[in-house]
Formats: sequence, C-alpha cells, structure tokens
Amino acid sequence: MMFREMNESDLAQVLTIERNAYSHPWTEGNFKDSLVGSDEVWLLELDGEVVGHGVISAAVGEAHLLNICVARQHHRKGLGRAILEFVIERAKQLGATVMFLEVRESNTSAIALYLAEGFRTIGSRKNYYPFGSEREHAVVMSLSID
Repeated sequence: MMFREMNESDLAQVLTIERNAYSHPWTEGNFKDSLVGSDEVWLLELDGEVVGHGVISAAVGEAHLLNICVARQHHRKGLGRAILEFVIERAKQLGATVMFLEVRESNTSAIALYLAEGFRTIGSRKNYYPFGSEREHAVVMSLSID
C-alpha cells in the first residue's frame, strides 16, 4: 500500500473509480480545479494499481475533507479507513487542528467510519446533495486533530 499525490495523467483512472462508486461523482473539472488550486489530491495504490483517492483543503488551522473514494471492487477491505487516516495525518502536517466534512445522511457506512475515527456530528446542511430529482441532506462532522 502506497500513497502518492495525483497528477493530471491519473485523471482518467480516478474518474473511472469515482463514476463507478457514486451516483453523483466529481467531474473532471472538479479534479482539475483541485490539482491546480491549493487542495491536495492523494491516491492510494495497491500493487501499482490506483484503488482510491482522498482530497483535502487546508488553511488557517482548518482542513476540509472534500472527497474520499475507494474503487468498488476494493470495498470492505479497510482502504477507506487507510485513506482517511492518511489525510487526517496530512492535514495535521499542514497545521490543521480541526477537520470538517459533509456526508450524505443515507451513507451510513461512511458515517460509521467517521464516528469510529473520532468525528462528531455538529449539524446538517438541508438539501445539500443531488438525489435523483430530489435533494438529500448532508451530515456535517468535525474532528479535533491537534
């Protein structure tokens, strides 16, 4: 298992993982914006194959987990936890003392992971995520990482 920063040549592979995992995946533009901006996009590789990614933004002592994704065929193997632990440590290295995230309220497995890693629910964002022709609420969570 190895982490490395994403570059634009990884885009097609990352988009395939993202599109196979989510009903409303990040777009090519989202990833390109993160690559040229101040976000950090990290890839998890197993045996030379990209199997997941995590995106964080950090500034002024705060970090935001923007995206975390594991290839569908690698679900339930602890890789999401590995990515989460890595980006938390990376945020700490960048001087963050708190990390925030939003997660779909229907994503109970992700919420359970975040709670197990010490995140706590601090609120919700109504109608935050697209959900077919409707909208879905987001659970807002935070983690003290000092």
